[in-house]
Amino acid sequence: MKPELSKSSESKLEHRQIGYRRFTATWKGAICLLFFLLCVTLLWIIYDDHAGQLETLYYSIAAILGMWFIGPLFFMFLSRAIASSPVLLSWNDEGLHTLKRTIPWNEIRKIELGSPAFSKWILSASPMIALYLKDGTRRHIQTDHLLTKKELVRAVVLLQETLREKQQQDI
Repeated sequence: MKPELSKSSESKLEHRQIGYRRFTATWKGAICLLFFLLCVTLLWIIYDDHAGQLETLYYSIAAILGMWFIGPLFFMFLSRAIASSPVLLSWNDEGLHTLKRTIPWNEIRKIELGSPAFSKWILSASPMIALYLKDGTRRHIQTDHLLTKKELVRAVVLLQETLREKQQQDI
């Protein structure tokens, strides 16, 4: 499936969705796996006594930091590559549908593109779609680094337009 927005017919409702390419998740996961294997190789070099005292320090720090940063990304891409459906979110006249929940349009105040930042564990956070709800809470839909910047901006603009249409229908 291309990451472009697609339409499908589900009963009588128009159903739109934002998906990603499995190939993107696969090749990014493969690159992470290579770096992860490099970290394991560094640890093996230390274990097998092929490194000097100073190299042991450098290799162990590099291996631990590499596993810390790359390990979660590898498992994130692996889970997306083997997921049953390559859809990040979908929507119809009733509301937005994510894997875990459905949010009705009348509960959403605004939709924005959330900027990525480091998490509290200094891990990379992927760009996200931020939904600001009328009760003052905020929901994030993670994109897991699977969409290009252009695709992400286009998806957010389309979601914002759809939200405006739904809000005008309610008036």
